[in-house]
Amino acid sequence: MAIINFERTSFHVDAPGMFTTVQDSGRVGYQQFGMPVAGPMDGESYALGQALVGNFEPKGALECTVLAPTLTLRGNCIVAFTGADMQPTINHVKVPRYIPFLCHAGDVISGGFAQCGMRMYISFSGGIDVPLVNGSVATHTKSKIGGFYGRPLQVGDTVYLHRVSVTDVTICRFDDTLHRLFNVALYNRGGRYCHDPFRVVLGAQSEAFTKDGIEAFGSGLYTLTERCDRMGFRLKGPTITHKIGADIISDGAVFGSIQVPADGQPIVLMADRQTTGGYTKIGTVITPDLPRLSQLPVGDDIRFHLISIEEGQYLYKEYMSIWQQRIDLARLQHRYIFDTDC
Repeated sequence: MAIINFERTSFHVDAPGMFTTVQDSGRVGYQQFGMPVAGPMDGESYALGQALVGNFEPKGALECTVLAPTLTLRGNCIVAFTGADMQPTINHVKVPRYIPFLCHAGDVISGGFAQCGMRMYISFSGGIDVPLVNGSVATHTKSKIGGFYGRPLQVGDTVYLHRVSVTDVTICRFDDTLHRLFNVALYNRGGRYCHDPFRVVLGAQSEAFTKDGIEAFGSGLYTLTERCDRMGFRLKGPTITHKIGADIISDGAVFGSIQVPADGQPIVLMADRQTTGGYTKIGTVITPDLPRLSQLPVGDDIRFHLISIEEGQYLYKEYMSIWQQRIDLARLQHRYIFDTDC
């Protein structure tokens, strides 16, 4: 067992990737004031990464979209890659996801285009050191709040990590013959295509839709269009018809709410959603299915499966029980760190 003290490490952004932002668990408790939550699109992958690097409280990590960034470290730290398969590398050697690595000053962290999934998370021991805004470092780019100056990373940025001490860890040797090492126990759905239907609980506003409209929604095939971002996923498919109109008095919006504007094409609200919305909401995607939804690529097909509130509650309880076991396992894993320089 070893004790490792990390000074104020930083990394230089050699290439920013396609859309790389700082995220933590989100800005909770401020929607009533018009402040969006933000946070990770794939909460599973983010949380696993935090546990793997020994962060027992949510800290700032990088959410990488489609293409991984290239970063040069100025100091030592522990790093873990989770979520989409962007074939991460350390010093041009491919390394597996879901395993913590000890990196050293001068090491280059990089990767490629996503081979499966859309979003990869790079977590660091101690977390990314940027100012808190309402108790969170999550980036909300539309309002230019949080993260690194409220924007995605750019070439030339220097980003600092918090100082941290890591105790009771075992350093394990890693070389390029072990690149196939794979942590099956922690691998989540976040980096893998899956075409199971997304389960939806109808809400009170479902009464605003015709019977044919609800049936079309529950049985039709939808496609994720290019008009999608961290705020919402616009879908194209069978028209969901309203009884009267699409507009309502604005009310609260949650992650997974499905708005249907006047054109009858659904919009699934995501991590950067607005705090309230004035379109009728037909239902909400249940929490266990949101990580998988967040990893879908443009052009992928989506089906919805309608379930009752009772079914949704049962599935949520079951999911949270299993999820806690996996987090506990990841926290045990963080004591066994692989060093590419051994």
